[in-house]
Amino acid sequence: MNTTYIDILQYADELIQQNGFNGFSYADLSKKLGIKKASIHHHFPTKADLGIAYCQQKSDALSELQQQLSMKKTARAQLQGYFSVFDDCAELGGMCGIFSMQTDLKLLSAELQKQVNKLVQLELQILSGVLLKGLTTGEFRFNGAPEQQAVIICCAIKGALMLNRNQQGLYKQTCDACLDIIS
Repeated sequence: MNTTYIDILQYADELIQQNGFNGFSYADLSKKLGIKKASIHHHFPTKADLGIAYCQQKSDALSELQQQLSMKKTARAQLQGYFSVFDDCAELGGMCGIFSMQTDLKLLSAELQKQVNKLVQLELQILSGVLLKGLTTGEFRFNGAPEQQAVIICCAIKGALMLNRNQQGLYKQTCDACLDIIS
């Protein structure tokens, strides 16, 4: 991949975390990257194309995360590894890019909606796997299915990221509370 393509996706990631998918334009990307909008359109003819490429990048990152987590010995370490993925986001006052796109879901193209929903399901599947491992090994205790607990934890930490924008430290407190609740 060429560096302009990568740069566009990296800066789009920042903007999505800060403002949501519909909260930025190609003009914003052009200004920040010092390139013409035509160059962006060369790589991503439409904003939906940019969104789909973004989703593919996030899907690859989630697959890599799943591999990294599987190398950790305990479910607790895996869950902490999952939480740590969002540490930079919390420090910068951003939101999770995947869930930020969820807020604009009804405004996205049908194909982009499909890709965003696949990402959400992949993330919940990874988190469910960690919780199932913890339940099986006795590290975690909770009522209900791991899939239900994954939704609860995911909603708690993604909500905490949003609230953390005005209340620094709330994300970390929420992660700690999630661990306490299931331990």
